[in-house]
Amino acid sequence: MRRTMGRSKACGDGAGASGGGRAARRGAAVPLGIGKIAVAACAAAAAGWWLFADTVRYHSPTDEAAPLRVSFWGDFEEYKMWQEFRATWLEKHPGVPVKLEYVAVRYTEKIRQLLVAGAAPDVILFQDEPMPGFLAQGKFEDLSDYLARPGAEVELSKYWKTSVDSFGRWEDKEGKRSWRQYGIPVWGGCNLILHNREVFARAGIRVESRPVATDPQTGKPLSPLPPGLRREGDGWVLNDEAWTMDDFVKLCRMLTADEDKDGRIDRFGFWIPGTVYWLPWHWTLGASMLDAERRRVTLYGPECERSLQLWQDLLYKHHVAPTPAELGVMGPNVGFMTGRVAMQGTGPWLMPFLNATDTKYDILHMPRGPDGTRATRITWDAMVLFAGSKKKDQAWRFICHLAGPQCQAILARYQRSIPALKEAEGAFVGRNPHVATRKFVDALGERRYARAQPISEHWDLMMRVWAQARSGLLGARPQTRLTPAEAIGQFLCHKELRTKLPPLDEKQAERYRVIYRRRGKSK
Repeated sequence: MRRTMGRSKACGDGAGASGGGRAARRGAAVPLGIGKIAVAACAAAAAGWWLFADTVRYHSPTDEAAPLRVSFWGDFEEYKMWQEFRATWLEKHPGVPVKLEYVAVRYTEKIRQLLVAGAAPDVILFQDEPMPGFLAQGKFEDLSDYLARPGAEVELSKYWKTSVDSFGRWEDKEGKRSWRQYGIPVWGGCNLILHNREVFARAGIRVESRPVATDPQTGKPLSPLPPGLRREGDGWVLNDEAWTMDDFVKLCRMLTADEDKDGRIDRFGFWIPGTVYWLPWHWTLGASMLDAERRRVTLYGPECERSLQLWQDLLYKHHVAPTPAELGVMGPNVGFMTGRVAMQGTGPWLMPFLNATDTKYDILHMPRGPDGTRATRITWDAMVLFAGSKKKDQAWRFICHLAGPQCQAILARYQRSIPALKEAEGAFVGRNPHVATRKFVDALGERRYARAQPISEHWDLMMRVWAQARSGLLGARPQTRLTPAEAIGQFLCHKELRTKLPPLDEKQAERYRVIYRRRGKSK
């Protein structure tokens, strides 16, 4: 740097000595100043490039000599998993370095900002929920024509169908309607019920899983259900293939206890879940959120009221779920680990934490609804390719690597999620022989009751509007707590939502709006 600045100074001195006479020197004063500034700017640019060229190349979204940039999120175990993904890639492609960009918080917002700026990573781990909204912006590469590339083929039939469907759409192209794939699924999971085995044992409850014959098309039992919760000797037996919503509530009440008899509940039967984690109960009770085309809201009707009433009753009528004040800063995972919460509706992503803490736990199928069917939510993550990437061939090959057998086997070992590649399910199921991990896979395959989330282009808007209504439904103060009908009405009153996701049945929706407005007038 000092040598460059020395040369700049010499150039400046030479320019100053080239004039002759006082008038000439006065006339040359302005050009001399400009020359010095220009030379100084050149010197600074040269020095900056000398010092930071490698850094610019490393971070540049356009420099083809830079490493392949890959973004992801997750906890510490997932961070370690990604290090393994990169290590196995470098064994095969030592000349293609990969820069892993870990985003700990507000991942989707960060990716949105980078996409707008044209500086997004080449390869992006992406969730199914925001996918439709981002597709509308045209920032992700259409991967349909990449699937059959020699030496980097992806056969989508080898992946779970719901995972493939979550990251593509039908489009009219060149006068023909065809399926276009924008993301290659890598992993996901469905929501089931995890239970603390030690708490169940103290309560005298044993679990068995005796399959029930069902219609493969409808999922309805072919004969009357056997008892899902029955008395046996001094204890109880739960058959999680046959239990119903009524059995679920009864079990929650049985598991809730004031163990030290001080007038305060020490152990709760269940942790109340958030909106998307409540979907299994919502669907099982016959309710829905969007129509089949995912363009109109259906969050209303008697089935919806029944679902929301149960959600509220678990907290306040039955009091089998703790309020935030009753568990403080422990949260659901620690509450479950320590036995203060007996059951939790969640996915396989909780298992690495439970395995690391040596928690004695197992998995239950979802209970059945009034017609004998059951449902749960499946969610998937995929790798997408930034449309502005200058390294699309390398990026595609890295996506193939993550979706291939080697990385899918690594994922299965961590048990963080269900591998999207169906052939890796054996490694996922066999990792922990003391836990009925197969139930996650059964809900997708053999039992077939897992459903994709009802995601639309306006998913974020719908969730924001519903969060306001949900806070009223589950509010702590009885004086301000909304009834299910009032919460539905508040949700349906939102003007922007009514424009972008109008109700399927406007007449029925207006009835709920009237109920909510009437409440406001009565105050």
